[in-house]
Amino acid sequence: MPIDLRAPVAPPPARPFELTGRMVLFGMIAFFLVVAGVNAIMMTVAIRTMSGVDTRSAYEASQRYNDEIARMQAQAERGWHAEASVQRNGADADIVLSLADKGGRPVRGLRVAASLQHPATRAEDRTAALIETAPGRYEASLADLHGGGWTLAFQAHRGADLLFVSRSRILLKD
Repeated sequence: MPIDLRAPVAPPPARPFELTGRMVLFGMIAFFLVVAGVNAIMMTVAIRTMSGVDTRSAYEASQRYNDEIARMQAQAERGWHAEASVQRNGADADIVLSLADKGGRPVRGLRVAASLQHPATRAEDRTAALIETAPGRYEASLADLHGGGWTLAFQAHRGADLLFVSRSRILLKD
């Protein structure tokens, strides 16, 4: 009997899907590689944007600890009253610090610096030297600030002596 080569040949029956141990192994390995890769990316981004370091040298900060306590006690004994404000002026911010002594008299002739410190990254920090515009009233303007939470810090010097330090959390609205 001759074979007709033009006649269609039926395909062999399809094998049903079979889950093998090798497939499960490769699937598990792929899953954990994806998880480890995503974790590595997230850790790299987190460490680059905020290292977690608040002081450059904890040892040096610990050596100045007693001096810092004495400075804070001297500041408290002076009994100065401080009023600070930050007002938005478009994208800029105007900073005002008023200092008065125990008797309510303005504290004059200081060299005052203010800084707005971003809580997440030091790259956003801004510093300004305040100018005495009236007796005991010190002012400065910082350009191009975005809204959000900030730490407002002041330092007032007379000569080489640090006489006043203040830190407070503020919220700048857009």
